[in-house]
Amino acid sequence: MATTGRVQTGADVLEISRFPEHVARRTPAQARLDMMLVSGGDERIWLDPVTRRNRHGAPASPAAEELWFASAEGNPISPRGYAAATRAFYAHARMGADPATLFNEIRARIAALIGLPGVEVALTASGAETEYAALAIARALLDRPIVSIMVEPEECCDGATAAAAGTHLGDTAAFASHVERGAPLAGWDEEVLLRRVAVRDEKGQSLPSFQIDRAAAYEVADALAMHRAPLLHVLDSSKTGRDGPSREVARAIAESVGDRALIVVDACQLRCSFEEIRADLEAGFLVMITGSKFAGGPAFCGALLIPPQMAARLREMALPAGLAAYAARFDWPEHFANAFSSGGFAPANLGLALRWVAALSEMEAYAATPAPLREAIVARFTEIVRRAVASSFGLDFLDAECWRLGRMATVYPIVALGADCAQTRQLHDALAAPLGAGEAPELNRICRLGLPAVAGGQAAMTVSLSMPQINAVAERHAQNMDLDAAFSPLRRDIDLLFRKWDALLRRTDAGAQPIMRPVNDSVAPGDTLLARLGIR
Repeated sequence: MATTGRVQTGADVLEISRFPEHVARRTPAQARLDMMLVSGGDERIWLDPVTRRNRHGAPASPAAEELWFASAEGNPISPRGYAAATRAFYAHARMGADPATLFNEIRARIAALIGLPGVEVALTASGAETEYAALAIARALLDRPIVSIMVEPEECCDGATAAAAGTHLGDTAAFASHVERGAPLAGWDEEVLLRRVAVRDEKGQSLPSFQIDRAAAYEVADALAMHRAPLLHVLDSSKTGRDGPSREVARAIAESVGDRALIVVDACQLRCSFEEIRADLEAGFLVMITGSKFAGGPAFCGALLIPPQMAARLREMALPAGLAAYAARFDWPEHFANAFSSGGFAPANLGLALRWVAALSEMEAYAATPAPLREAIVARFTEIVRRAVASSFGLDFLDAECWRLGRMATVYPIVALGADCAQTRQLHDALAAPLGAGEAPELNRICRLGLPAVAGGQAAMTVSLSMPQINAVAERHAQNMDLDAAFSPLRRDIDLLFRKWDALLRRTDAGAQPIMRPVNDSVAPGDTLLARLGIR
């Protein structure tokens, strides 16, 4: 449903033919909650004044009528998450509510999911801002200038590269209406060198694991040779599902160089298991996570997990004064009080707390689902996406290993064959808009995918699964449905997404030819499909 309206903006009047229903019908209480959910962040979280959506296209409230397969980039808040945030909002609104209690509970719930006694949790207003927390710890523990070694930063959180260098990542911050983009944070005047480890070649194809491992080890050795301290990032999953260097090489580096280096695992996509995160912490690695990617929480809720043995050495750590633009006192555990000795820090970021409450409601439901059932749901998702791409009008996977039998993933990068970067962005935007008259009514539903990621001149949109989608299937299965029936609504959504995608690819624009996969007339379509699925 939508509402027709006119919006006055200065001297201009905008005709809004499909004014969003989530804007037109909000109670005052819902509007207050929505405002809190998008507070405590930089310009990336702000809502457009007309569409009332952020840069990912997500509103502050649930978007139940839309099809979202964009968890590699961002999600709207789920109904379960919105209900949890509502309860927390009204509980905190009561007279005498202590915000410290709310933040301590959030940290305790995250730690409980990890299951490692003594792990410490520092909350951050976005995934990129976990880089600030990691850099602060590196500066406290390492006695040399830092070299931050990042893995395929173009496929990580927006702004992560700037934050890893200790510079402002945007024009605003959670607690500052203006900051100078690219300028060092006050108190961090010593330059941080950045080094990049590629996981793709110049054509956008995945590099073999041994090559990524070797490049990472070389950068660590080079940093040490310059009498600098390496802060090595281990990428668990990029926006397109790539990873590296391997945990084995990271552990070998840690054992070899000892306290001369620090290793941080970028698990911001949260596509690894809680058991894997626990193992990383036990190995002495910092771990960056978010609740806003695979976890399905609203955008901009991050956390840095600090291993127990490291946390004990950080009691006297002080954060730079410039970090007051991004961090609040209750973001960090109580016994890190000395970290805020420079003053100027706000006490609390309540918007961040509500976003984490929403994310945790889905994370805990996911953790309570038996692992074999979760794996079976992911296997169904993999099978259906593969078959949809194989039989599509003009789509293919960016990575050839996506076709490999036995490989299951929750994020798939897909390219429109023959489309350049600008055309791919147009396709992305068209999927999120009605197709108009002459098409099946269901093709007018909004379909959201991850923003195009550019690799080797190709632009890929990501189709990605999320915890809320897995939780919904698991709950239907728990109501005595067999797995086929429980998965059926999600299957219909995936089918509709690819039907709309194919319809867009078949359209012509001003006489141009539609984007098509080259056809080999000597191979029957059915044979091509079977071959691409690895079936002989």
